[in-house]
Amino acid sequence: MKISLRHALRDMAVPLVGALLSALFIVLQVLGTPQALGGLGFLSPAQTSSPRATLEGFRNDTARATHLLMEAYRESRSEPGLSWSESVARKVTEADALLARASQALDLQDIPPVELEHRRLESVILLKEILDRIPLPHPGTIPGEDEVAAKPPASWNVPGTDLRIVRTADGPRPGEYLFASATVLRLEGLYQLIRNEPKLSGPPVDFYDFFSQSPGHLLPPKWFRVIEALPASFKIEIDGQAVWQWIAFMLVVILAFGAVFGVRLVARDATFSQSGAVQVLAGVIVPGAVAVAALFVRYVSDNQINLTGRVNNLVEEIAEGIAYLAMIWAVLVFSNTLAGRLYLSATKSIDAHLARAAVRIAGLAVAIALLIYGASYLGIPLAGLLAGLGVGGLAVALAAKPTLENFIGGLILYADRPVRVGDLCRFGTLEGRVEEIGIRSTRIRGLDRTLITIPNATFVNMNIINLTNRDRMPYDRVIGLAATETAAIRHEIEAIAALVAEHPRIERGSVQARLREGHEEKPKVEICALITTSRWSEFLEIQQELDLMLRDKMLASELADESFLGATDNVVPLKDPA
Repeated sequence: MKISLRHALRDMAVPLVGALLSALFIVLQVLGTPQALGGLGFLSPAQTSSPRATLEGFRNDTARATHLLMEAYRESRSEPGLSWSESVARKVTEADALLARASQALDLQDIPPVELEHRRLESVILLKEILDRIPLPHPGTIPGEDEVAAKPPASWNVPGTDLRIVRTADGPRPGEYLFASATVLRLEGLYQLIRNEPKLSGPPVDFYDFFSQSPGHLLPPKWFRVIEALPASFKIEIDGQAVWQWIAFMLVVILAFGAVFGVRLVARDATFSQSGAVQVLAGVIVPGAVAVAALFVRYVSDNQINLTGRVNNLVEEIAEGIAYLAMIWAVLVFSNTLAGRLYLSATKSIDAHLARAAVRIAGLAVAIALLIYGASYLGIPLAGLLAGLGVGGLAVALAAKPTLENFIGGLILYADRPVRVGDLCRFGTLEGRVEEIGIRSTRIRGLDRTLITIPNATFVNMNIINLTNRDRMPYDRVIGLAATETAAIRHEIEAIAALVAEHPRIERGSVQARLREGHEEKPKVEICALITTSRWSEFLEIQQELDLMLRDKMLASELADESFLGATDNVVPLKDPA
């Protein structure tokens, strides 16, 4: 009773874990994506028609946004409860829209999609803090609408800096002036060089420092008070992150590892289950748990702990990479396990083999699609990857040509069905019973019990005779006659034909008895008839009855002292391959 209860709980645990992982995966896909800057709402698009419009618009939007956020933060701290008031939420929403418009002044095309949303917000704040610390030229000296109309400059640099605004030549926003992609990629390094310089404009608070060491998105949640109450040692910055952020991150990673280990124990115990569905799920839940754990680490690190800079970029790339690899692993394990279950449950027919092959091919196709999409999402050049696949694909295709021919041969065998598993057939000079029709080869058990393996490409081009599919089976014997006189020979042939035709399992119209080699001293007669059966065992019984009947007839004949039955010539009866 205890054992059966344990087995029942084990079989219940795997589906429950699978359902829980599926739910968490969906939730993390919805919530786990880094929170993007919102839409512009009531705001008009950014003005980027000239370097002056781009720079001034960016500075105005970021100044207003940071002012609103600091006001909202002070207001939130003074309010009781764990949720924001309507006033705080309204200010955060407006600041979010302003920062979204400010990000339109940046060329973000070289940032990998996996990092795009978080780095877009970081880049806006970093650039704002850099511009607040450097002397800016008078707006009249910056190319504006008139200068662009007269002669559009290709680019403009902020004097004394590497901050460059360039005119886009192509893409979705041709003719607009944006902060160059190279400038955007260097913002973190430029900020580190200038962060200790006094601010020349804007509020004295370093908003990036406030943002990077606070949890949450844009505005810290109410529980940030707990972090603020920690000793100063927890707020020391190490590689751009506060100590409390490193501790929280390590705890999240440990929690994720523990969850994966627990799921692995459940899956390992489920491998002994008698249920095929449980075994299939057991192979999938471990990679599924790895994917969910990776997405969970990314979600908490990005949206709660709020890691920033290179550390956050690395965590995002590793977590997403692990998640995609785990999903590929899950797809391959699922397809292979399901194909294995089909192998155990189905017959070894071409239908079963095609079903198993279809499952494996579908799994491989999904895995390749995930690999290509994941590589693109992580910023790996997709064009180079596809080009590499194309160059290597030609060599693979040439090497796989025989396999492809055999696969096509298997499809032809499936479509034409000249033989099935269990059929007795003759091919070339060999005979045997079909044991297995695979995707690459066909296995036949010969009459001498040897196992013959023939590539499908060869087998499908052979002259295949299906002996099992006969609706009648031939009875063929050659009998020596003792009579020498023509009349006696004719009479004996007629008697033999009549005897064979009298058998109830002989098709009467098929009986033929014809003289062979009549010029010899002892002529022979060939008896041909069709036995009305398609079963081999029944055919052998009827054939034996006919042979004994003919033997008795010949022994009883007064004309045949030395007559005998069964002298065979070139016609050989089929033998039982079993």
